[in-house]
Amino acid sequence: MTFSESTKDAMRVFLENMVGSSLLAKEVGLDVDPSRVVNTTIDQIIKIAEETLPLSRIMDSSDIVLHAEGPGAAHGMPWLSALNWMCSTAESNIRRLSSAVFDLAGGDGKRLAKRLDLRLPGIAPGSVWIGVKIVPPQADLIPEDGALMESIAGQIHNLPALVRFIDDEELRPGIEEAVPDPALRDIQLAALYRFSPSGRRGIHTLELSSKDSGAATLSQRERVVLKEAIDKPSIKQSREGSFIGFMQEADLDKTRLHLRGVPNIGTLRCVMPSLTVAQARAMFGGLVRAEGHYQCDKDGRPRLLFVERITALEQGELQVTT
Repeated sequence: MTFSESTKDAMRVFLENMVGSSLLAKEVGLDVDPSRVVNTTIDQIIKIAEETLPLSRIMDSSDIVLHAEGPGAAHGMPWLSALNWMCSTAESNIRRLSSAVFDLAGGDGKRLAKRLDLRLPGIAPGSVWIGVKIVPPQADLIPEDGALMESIAGQIHNLPALVRFIDDEELRPGIEEAVPDPALRDIQLAALYRFSPSGRRGIHTLELSSKDSGAATLSQRERVVLKEAIDKPSIKQSREGSFIGFMQEADLDKTRLHLRGVPNIGTLRCVMPSLTVAQARAMFGGLVRAEGHYQCDKDGRPRLLFVERITALEQGELQVTT
């Protein structure tokens, strides 16, 4: 049963009770006042129609649902700046996550992510609820089997489940088993950090919901833990290695880059915490050798490299300390 069907059933129960009460009163010989019968349930029916039914439609038709609470998300009259933050954060975050996943699959992530058609199935009251639906780009831009779009949707649907691994001061054990691909795990943690409210927009908590993973809440506490996890990621179960490929921008403000065209691997996500903007831009599009510790997915394929030294093969060597 969908959320909308469940809500309609609830409304049907109220109406049936209203009619049943009227019929029962007549059977026992009571004088029935229609207004009194209606008044017993009208408030609940209005609440379902105004709040629950719109939310049910959002839950049924969205890939991810955001629910904000705080002074900026006041019931019935939220701050416009808070609503703008929710919509702009959802759009930019989903495009950046999608771009990274497209890149790892060997596509032109930035170009394809721009072509995604993001829809707003609705906004519901009760603090503020918004839903986001991802519509794929034109069929000629991505493989026809649909696996890539399913992968992107899966990463987004899984975000609430990943929130549950955020403890008071660090990430809980088991997150590696929950998302065995270290590159995708790094992408998802970066997305959760960007969704975490700072409190400056009048939003204290942001709940993420999906059909696959239920609901989980982000606050400033989770934001602190996520920032630490992104700035100082765990390198356990890593090996030393050296890789050659073309350096491409992935998420510069979080010092994540992609090494593309790596022989027998494809695209490798790179972590370079101390790389400056000027250094990175000097290497974009160029052939480099990146060395450091790397983590593999469950099939043993290198996916995430913690870069300790990088050499621009045509411009000399650049040292990067992690």
